[in-house]
Amino acid sequence: MVDDEPIVRESLKDWLEDAGYQVATAETGEEALEMVAKQEFGVVVLDVRLPGKTGITILKELKTVKPGLKSIVITAYPSTELAVEALKLGAVDYLVKPVAPDDLEKLIRETLLKCESKNKEV
Repeated sequence: MVDDEPIVRESLKDWLEDAGYQVATAETGEEALEMVAKQEFGVVVLDVRLPGKTGITILKELKTVKPGLKSIVITAYPSTELAVEALKLGAVDYLVKPVAPDDLEKLIRETLLKCESKNKEV
């Protein structure tokens, strides 16, 4: 969970942990890149507006260092251009804040299930 807003980051983290997920958080994209380099993640939830590098820049870098890592982009400032760019870069979805925790959890679950079934294919 990468979001510079502590209330968003922590409330979604708590919600997802209550749903049974292990959740790591980062306040900046740079922090997220360091975490991804050190351990494996199933899905990254990435805010568009972050201090330093933008979420879209981080998404590009994540795709370079971990091409198979799935990402969900969230933003409080939606735009068609950003949505198209995020999806072209491989984001699973582009959600507008406030994100409904149930919807996010469902999207994460479906994304992880697709990855799991894909890994089982021969």
